[in-house]
Amino acid sequence: MKYFVLSLFVLILGGCQNPIFNKGNWTNVAIPAPSLKNSLIESESEKTIGVYLPPSYQSNLDKKYPVVYFLHGYGGGVSKEGYTCWLLDSLIQSKLVPEMIMVEVSGRYTFHGSFYENSPVTGNWEDFVIKDVIGYVDANYRTIAKSGSRAISGHSMGGYGTLNLGMLHPEVFQVVYGMSPGVFNEEGLAESQLFKNGGTIRPVIDLLNKLKPLGKQEAHRVYLEHVKSIQDWNVEFTLAYGMTFAPQTDKAPYFEYPLAVIGTDTIRNEEVWQKWEKGFGGVSMEMEQYQSNFAKLKLLGLDCGYHDDFRWIVDGTLYYSKLLVEKQLPHVMNWHSGTHGSRFNESVEKGLFPTVVTALEFE
Repeated sequence: MKYFVLSLFVLILGGCQNPIFNKGNWTNVAIPAPSLKNSLIESESEKTIGVYLPPSYQSNLDKKYPVVYFLHGYGGGVSKEGYTCWLLDSLIQSKLVPEMIMVEVSGRYTFHGSFYENSPVTGNWEDFVIKDVIGYVDANYRTIAKSGSRAISGHSMGGYGTLNLGMLHPEVFQVVYGMSPGVFNEEGLAESQLFKNGGTIRPVIDLLNKLKPLGKQEAHRVYLEHVKSIQDWNVEFTLAYGMTFAPQTDKAPYFEYPLAVIGTDTIRNEEVWQKWEKGFGGVSMEMEQYQSNFAKLKLLGLDCGYHDDFRWIVDGTLYYSKLLVEKQLPHVMNWHSGTHGSRFNESVEKGLFPTVVTALEFE
């Protein structure tokens, strides 16, 4: 399945069309995206977000609501039907959670995954979430516009984005819940599908060799044509990861690659390798650097299946949790018996919403 890794699975929930007495409302909204105007890959002035408004929103016009922001995984687009609507409607109807707004955000573009990071190549996706999305939502909906009433959540690549943005911006989000997050332990990069057992090395190096003799404009054109023909999503994921965490703007493929093959030898550039490692890795150093930010969070939650198809995600989540304990930073750790996405509905219904409402500030 092309976008299986770090991708939110297509969930057959029927959107908000289920026969529940008091239903919320789901809409797709195109919003301005000025933070992405510096992208070298594509030029879009708007991006679509999904917005869930709870059942009382249209009738109780004086009421304001907290907001849960959800970041998609790699390859995931904003749902036209609102795949979480039925779950949230059901929880609200059963009085298991109070009413809230939910906003769905996708990091998808030509290469299908931005990692919600600022990049001189792919655009400023961190700023898109923090400035463009939240600014639009607070200006256009009756939100409780303060950090204690905002939660950020996400799955896989979105789980990474959740933990990263929560760490960097406690002034924006005080409630953080990462699901099957893309995080590395000390050996995570080498053990990931990017490099383990050869990983994507040969097709990436073949692409680099193909682009090397070309001029800048021709290399750009060939690169964008090439991505359309990629059959192995691992290769596409590798290109997206490189442009995000080891970007260079001179010429396609717009990233530094840490490996070179000379004869039968594979040579590793340690300086560039460290850039790749600090993407999903560097966790221990980040916790040291941002310890005061972590301490400002009202809730930090992790959710992962111990049968995850990507063992490095299990190991990375364990490592992340262990470091939080060592730093005496409180957190919630929810484990389940599923794979990367097989228990997603259950994690949303029994993990995400019931957990974040324990910390969110309501009116």
